[in-house]
This record gives sequence, structure tokens and C-alpha cells, in this order.
Amino acid sequence: MDFFYLLLQLVSAILVAPLFDGMSRKLRAKFQSRIGPSIFQTYYDIYKLLKRGRTKSSSASYIYQIAPYLLFVSAAAMFCALPITYGAHSGALSQFSDIFVLLYLGALFRFIFIVAGIDTANPFAGVSASREGTIGFYTEEVAVICLIVVMMGTGSSSLSYISSLVQEGSYGYAIPSFSIASTAFLWVMYVETGRKPYDLAEAEQELQEGVLGEFCGKDFAIIDIAILLKQMTMLGFFLVIFMPWAGLVDNPILSLIIFLAEIGFLYVMGVFIDNFGPRFTINKGMKRTMLFALAVSCTSLALYIMGI
Repeated sequence: MDFFYLLLQLVSAILVAPLFDGMSRKLRAKFQSRIGPSIFQTYYDIYKLLKRGRTKSSSASYIYQIAPYLLFVSAAAMFCALPITYGAHSGALSQFSDIFVLLYLGALFRFIFIVAGIDTANPFAGVSASREGTIGFYTEEVAVICLIVVMMGTGSSSLSYISSLVQEGSYGYAIPSFSIASTAFLWVMYVETGRKPYDLAEAEQELQEGVLGEFCGKDFAIIDIAILLKQMTMLGFFLVIFMPWAGLVDNPILSLIIFLAEIGFLYVMGVFIDNFGPRFTINKGMKRTMLFALAVSCTSLALYIMGI
């Protein structure tokens, strides 16, 4: 039965993720005094792309052909690692739901993403792949420091176990190191969703999404779904550790509904930052925002070492 709920969790995410993206696009347009596309526009885009055939650059290798499927599988595995419809009692699933599993799968997703861009020999994709690697270099160290604080504080890397401790109140925001770590971790997860100042929807070919410059048709649709799944996973990664309120109810379906509502709320909050936040070049953006997040994460680690 647990595997049925796990499958329901994954299918729900695939079906709902384009809606959240459409809502974000609509809300962003409203903030910019535009009518904007329908909230179902992302569904239309994916459907249109899925009907088109595959094309392949003469300079691309087999990596180009398998990259969309590898990205989708790694993103789906990442989302399944989130203990939303199952808990610590679920045997094999709870073993899979581990911080290190998510970190390795996230690194695999980024590696495939970068290699797929470089493999096309498109200079714009190569530059964008370099940018993606730079963003990963800055974000992963902050995320790891925050997670070290949590893992040492709870004595476990199991997401199910950590969630249960926070839900019971035996570990949580009453501990300063945990509270401060949550701030830096939330910012890193926001960066991982590919928003301003690290990505601009109106300049995707020159920035982060330029990695996909040579992909089109069915391949591009699969990658688009994988990216949307990854965005939901990154926000969910924060929720299951620092706000695991969905697990407070025993019903798996109700837990899933609460989780999706929380994800929708974070999507809306992300649009506010996306629209009203400043724009930076990649170097200035990293110095002014990620170094601050690094300082916050180091502060939480120092507080933990001091026993606070």
C-alpha cells in the first residue's frame, strides 16, 4: 500500500507542477501590469511540445538523446525521497528517504544538466552550463552546512525521523541553531528553483536555461517536466525538515494535499521576491546574496558547536 501512495505522490506532483508554474507566470504578469498567459499555459506548452518529434544536432552524441530521460528519472527519484505519504514506519521507503540520497540525486541532476548542455557544442549552452555549475558551487556548500547542523542536532540523516522529531516538538525552532539554519536553507532552495537574480524568464537563452538551447519537441517537454519536479522537490526538501506540518495528519492523501498547499504558498512567495527583488549580474548576485547566506549558515554551525 505504501508504494501505491508513493506512486500517487509522484503522479500528483507531475500533474500539479505545471499549474503552479502557470500561476506564477500569471501572477508575475499581473505585478508587471500585463494580462499574462492563462494559468494553464504550461500545460498547453508541454502538450504542444510532446506532439513534436525529436531532432538531434550533428555535433551531439548519445548523451543528448538520453539526457531528458535521465533528468526526469533523477528528478522523480528526488521527489519520491520526500516522506510525504509515508513515514518512518514504512520500511524500505523510509530507508530511501535520506538527506544523503537527496543530495546525491541533486548532484546527479545538475551533472546531467551541465553535460547535456556542453554536449550540444552550442556556445550559448556551454556558457549557461558554466553558469549552472557556478550556482551549484555556491549553493551546495550552504545547504550542506545547514544540513550538518540538523543531522548533528538530531543524530540522524533520515528525513522521516527528522520530520517526526520536529512534529513532536522534541527538536525545532526553540533551538537557535536550527532556526538560523532554516533561514539560509530556505534561501538556497529558492535559488535552486531558478529565479531572479539567478535566472530571468525573459532572458533564458542567455542565462541558466540556455543549457537547453538545442533541445526541442518531446525532449524539451520531458526536461521541462523534470525541472518543474526538481523545483517542487527543492521547496519540499525545506518543508519536510523545517516545516513538516503535512505529516501531522495520519491520512496519506490529506498529508499530500496539505503539502501541495504549502508548496503553492512558497511558489507565490517566490514570485514576490522574483518581481520586487533587485537584478544583479551573476558575480554581484553571488557576492551580495550567497555570501550572506553562507555567513548565516556558518553562524548556525557555530551556535550548534557552542551548544545553543
